[in-house]
Amino acid sequence: MMTLRTCTRAGGIASAALALTVAVSTAGNAAAVQPMDETGGGGSGRALQAVLDEAVREGAPGALAQSLTPHRILNLSSGVADLTTRRPPRAYMKFRVGSITKIFVATVILQLVAERRLRLSDTVDQVIPGVVEGNGYQGDKITVRMLLDHTSGIADYTDNPRVEEIAVTDPRHDFTLRELAEAGLELPPYFPPGTSWHYSDTNYVLLGMIIQRVTRRTYVREINRRIIRPLHLRSTYFPGTDPRIRGPHLHGYTPVADDPAELRDTTEVNTTFARATGDMISTVGDLDRFDSALLGGRLLPGRLLRAMLRPVPGSQPYPGSDMFRYGLGAVIATPPCGVKVYGNGGTLDGWETWTGSTRGGRHSMSFVFTTDAVNQVRLTEQAVTAEYCSARAHAAP
Repeated sequence: MMTLRTCTRAGGIASAALALTVAVSTAGNAAAVQPMDETGGGGSGRALQAVLDEAVREGAPGALAQSLTPHRILNLSSGVADLTTRRPPRAYMKFRVGSITKIFVATVILQLVAERRLRLSDTVDQVIPGVVEGNGYQGDKITVRMLLDHTSGIADYTDNPRVEEIAVTDPRHDFTLRELAEAGLELPPYFPPGTSWHYSDTNYVLLGMIIQRVTRRTYVREINRRIIRPLHLRSTYFPGTDPRIRGPHLHGYTPVADDPAELRDTTEVNTTFARATGDMISTVGDLDRFDSALLGGRLLPGRLLRAMLRPVPGSQPYPGSDMFRYGLGAVIATPPCGVKVYGNGGTLDGWETWTGSTRGGRHSMSFVFTTDAVNQVRLTEQAVTAEYCSARAHAAP
């Protein structure tokens, strides 16, 4: 899976760590549609609304999306924001974005390349010496580019049961980037550097370490300084060890292992196990503004934006789907109508997310489903196709 899916990669790190969560039955829960305000003209959103409704029918307590063009903001929702109050989802509500975090990390890395403080051809031995070594790893042959596009061959730390054991026994444990990297490097490499493609969260842990080595500031501070504050993404932040989501927010749910008919509320969790790979909190509106700015050329020079959006041959970030390819921290979607959409998607216990935009940043769409139990691949295909391939989407400037 291309996104940080702890429920399948590490045996349920997030949900297992929540020893005191309450299981909530979904029996008889109607998929009530809660449409939101539409401002401006162009596009009814009916096709995208149908996908949100389908996610709720499949078991998501709630689904929320925002579509953004120069002429209108369209907010759509289905289901409920949480199963206790049953209030409707609203666009201002925050949620955990999962691996959408990676495109923010990749943007900072490429900004450092633009500033000539780093090169894509630099090896990990050159920038973080002594970190990637032993167990068959070749730190002198793994480049920054290979970390960005998942061709390094480095194993995914979420496959190491030791990470889950720590999260379960000590839910307050503050995982460090070095600790997570070492957990990945304890496993043998998938393949020699640059010879194949395999998604690995360890790559982005190492990129977080590289940001700190080059700038002398953490990846969190650099993303805040370079992206969040300049773009006024006021609802986007990194929670650190705080398990709560500040302010109005959606709740995430994951099925109870021994009874899939019940859902466990996984909203509150210490996500330091996902540092630099999936630990960010945001809203659909902030994600749309970010992706629109990125694709509009406001964050990267043209040559590096083109490099970010160039698909890696053989990459398949959504298993079983040929609609998606991977670039340098970006997912490239090509729905049946042929339009190209660039962004990223995320999965965390209780959450499935997506953000994407067309070239130039003129048409963006972000969504969240409040469970990891629905079919992310199929629903993401359907949502992207609904948003960008309907007749009205083609008619929009």
